[in-house]
Amino acid sequence: MLKIGDFSTLSKISIHMLRHYDKLGLLVPAQVDASSGYRYYSENQLTVANRIQALKSMGLGLSTIKDILIRYDDNESLAGYLGIQATHKQEELGTLKLQIKQLETTIAALRNHENILRYSIEVKQIPHRIVVSTRGIISAYNQEGHLWKVLAETLESQQIPLASLPYDMAIYHNEGFVENGIDIELQKAVSRKGTDTESVRFKETPAILAAVLTYEGEYQKISEIGELIANWAKDNHYEFCGSHFNIYHVSPETENDVRKMVTEVGFPVQKQIGCS
Repeated sequence: MLKIGDFSTLSKISIHMLRHYDKLGLLVPAQVDASSGYRYYSENQLTVANRIQALKSMGLGLSTIKDILIRYDDNESLAGYLGIQATHKQEELGTLKLQIKQLETTIAALRNHENILRYSIEVKQIPHRIVVSTRGIISAYNQEGHLWKVLAETLESQQIPLASLPYDMAIYHNEGFVENGIDIELQKAVSRKGTDTESVRFKETPAILAAVLTYEGEYQKISEIGELIANWAKDNHYEFCGSHFNIYHVSPETENDVRKMVTEVGFPVQKQIGCS
């Protein structure tokens, strides 16, 4: 039998950590002196201690290590489990690389005195939704009002409740910028489908990955923000893969002061092939 100090020296695990492992049931002493409470370990437990240290060096947490020691007693099953852990680590590494790249891009932009809004751009998933939708051609970008009115009247007549997050979204289907003849689709997320009409459809929209920037202020900033997102996407190895959109979080429907409008400008994106 080995005293806790000797076991600590041989296993290269501190006495403090050995006591912690004992509390967790991860590495329990082979014997505890009833009168003094002093812990003793068997020489065979050095093998267990070495396995714990090896698994810790792989970045595995103590609860995971305890589960491994209990459940996996043959090489094949352990190799399969560690393969799953390796996959998770690769996913985490990919996320970490993206975060580092975004930090570097933001730092460079700020040092070049570029628009401070650029640091607020993020990539996120717009979730799957049930929406009520209408699409039409308008002559100017500030002429959406009558289409929103069509949606509101349809929901009221059919008594369709909005989803908890309505995602008031305007999607622009023209290829490139146009000054008139704007092909626009308006959507509101709803809790259930209703009955389609001549001008309104109820449908499910899939989740999309998008580069977005949320800002407060007048709508005139939108074109500038679109340019910012385009440059950011290029720097971070993304490419656009769908129609750009605006999500109106605070709109003229509830706020008269244009300075208090809150708009989320977004572009569907995907990683450029061959980029890590």
